[in-house]
Amino acid sequence: MLKTKMNKTDLDTPWKDVLEYFFQDFIKLCLPDLYQGVDWNRPITFLDKELHAITKDSLLKGRVVDKLVKVFLQSGKEQWVYFHLDVQGNPQKKFPKRMLTYGYRIYDKYDKPVISCAILTDDNPNWRPDHCEIGYGASRLRLDFLVIKLIDFRDKKAELEASQNPFASVILSHLEMLSVKKASAKKRWLVKWNLTKRLYKKGYKKEQIKRLYLFIDWLFNLPETLEIQYKNDVYKLEEAQKMAYVSTIERMGIEKGFVQGMEQGIEQGIEQGIEKGIEQGEATLLMRMLKHRFGKLPIRYQKIIQKADSKTLLKLGDRIFDVDDLKELFC
Repeated sequence: MLKTKMNKTDLDTPWKDVLEYFFQDFIKLCLPDLYQGVDWNRPITFLDKELHAITKDSLLKGRVVDKLVKVFLQSGKEQWVYFHLDVQGNPQKKFPKRMLTYGYRIYDKYDKPVISCAILTDDNPNWRPDHCEIGYGASRLRLDFLVIKLIDFRDKKAELEASQNPFASVILSHLEMLSVKKASAKKRWLVKWNLTKRLYKKGYKKEQIKRLYLFIDWLFNLPETLEIQYKNDVYKLEEAQKMAYVSTIERMGIEKGFVQGMEQGIEQGIEQGIEKGIEQGEATLLMRMLKHRFGKLPIRYQKIIQKADSKTLLKLGDRIFDVDDLKELFC
């Protein structure tokens, strides 16, 4: 199930989501030789339980993502593919050993040879581990693994921009984040906003836009005032284009203050009490959303909203796009 809100401390979920949802697009863009060899008419299986069984005592802690995937080749052969993605993006000495250890464990436990691939998100061009070898004297144990270094796509930004492959947007967004991570908040907001607008121009499907939007939203952490501005701009963009793609996510975010309503509610809360102020902010944006959805809001319904508590406002907000008229919403 698609998460509607991503906690900035939930360090690996966004990458897990885009890797799994856009798996075929990822393979096509980053591993074209493997893509040609896979029979995409047969089911793809993510082996989460099998991977968990061998990674309980993880050699690396922190922001890492592992995926074990079963595909079928054009020859009919079953093939397992192991991916490790270093989300933190910091070179780690134990990383090559992790690749060897988990590759061997998969083979030993399940008798399945694997294609091992490392996806590196750091911005150090000199860190490119591609194997691990241990041994003594003439005895050797070695694993060579594939490496995808995202910064290698910097020279291919024009291709990423032009590509209709959704995973090109994932890589492009990551590269843009790296380019402005030390820039001003206003610059980060502008880059985040341009990346978001681009999703609609590319003509992606609704679910693709939602997944990519959540990934971009997680990548770019903005101050509260700019975050509110960004959310409101997204709302206006979808309103102008008569789309309810990302808005369906944001309407569930009353706990975040209902975009502009939270800002107003907090300002009022300074004088009237934070809890009351937040409720007023929620009510303000709920009435605004109802106006855009159904037109002029009768006084009797305005009074109901103004007197409602947060729990009631949340229920009403969740149902806005599920009913056909105001009477049904307030029944």
